Amino acid sequence: MLRHRGGAVAVVASLLLALIGLALVALPGPLTGLIGFLLLVAALPVLPIVGVPAVSAASSYVLATVASCALWFAVGHLSSRRATRRAIASWPEWFREYRPLAIGIWIGALLALGVSAIVLGAL
Repeated sequence: MLRHRGGAVAVVASLLLALIGLALVALPGPLTGLIGFLLLVAALPVLPIVGVPAVSAASSYVLATVASCALWFAVGHLSSRRATRRAIASWPEWFREYRPLAIGIWIGALLALGVSAIVLGAL
């Protein structure tokens, strides 16, 4: 079960994080907007690659969502494959394999966002 659902769990977790980010962006106030956008970048790490926030076309968001879902599915599936190498594996082992990969992706997405902010002159 773990081997078959690891990728789907990662995609669902990412989409839930994106929904929370969207809800925070919709709320009034600069702090909630900032936190919401950072959550969106964490959930959809391809956003800075497609040019968001400089390019705000709907196609950019759709492309980033599809590519991010594919990325999270691959990471979740890889984590499930690595976790099931052991004789007894469950969701805590999956999370132990998933966590360092997810943290690396999040750091990379935030660095890409920072570089784009510097290039655009926002920082």
